[in-house]
Amino acid sequence: MSTPNRASQVIVTALVAITLAACGGGAGATSLAAQTPQGTPAGALATQLPTATVMTTSASPASMGPSGPPVSNRPTDVPSRVVMPDLRIDLPVISGDATVPGNPADYPLCDVAQYLTTFPYPGRLGATTWIYGHAREGMLLELLLASERADGAELIGAMVDVYSTANIRYRYRISEVLRHATDRSAAQGVPPDQGRLILQTSEGPRGTVPKLQVVAGLVETLAASPEESRPSAAPRGCFVE
Repeated sequence: MSTPNRASQVIVTALVAITLAACGGGAGATSLAAQTPQGTPAGALATQLPTATVMTTSASPASMGPSGPPVSNRPTDVPSRVVMPDLRIDLPVISGDATVPGNPADYPLCDVAQYLTTFPYPGRLGATTWIYGHAREGMLLELLLASERADGAELIGAMVDVYSTANIRYRYRISEVLRHATDRSAAQGVPPDQGRLILQTSEGPRGTVPKLQVVAGLVETLAASPEESRPSAAPRGCFVE
């Protein structure tokens, strides 16, 4: 007759243990949070570009921007168009490594903007995208002229749209106008929860070193159509030797 009683005691003891574990109680209980990794180690984060949001699963192909649709993290997602309607700027964007037949040394190219391949990916938090072009009519001349009025005060708060080859529209707001810049320090020190855009153009004739750099912060991501995101580009050499 003792066997059923002992079996009942074992069952009761097991139920108590399960209840304590479920409630996080008991001297020997270990919480689920203590068993679950809390994110990527700091050392691993230092070796990769931050994305907009730390995802809970590595299987997710995209991350979320400050607001809007998923932001592609593919290396092929690069700038394809830059637009500032108030300044009548609307240019296709191509790689800074692009050349034109017959004059591969002609740089930068005309009738397009270009992105620095060291700062290519739009929408990445903690990272910079760098787009540049000539201060010529139909290119970035209006940006230069605006910067020369009251040190560019009218540009502060203006919006810049950068479209990408992943059919995404990244919206940036200008926060700083750097005239006569001589280096790329504006690309450094981006907070991990922010994305940065630098627009650069010349301040003088060919060979002039100081540049105009306009700094903008990422505020929104929006879906875009392939027609909006992939304008036709016809780059040409600006200088005939």
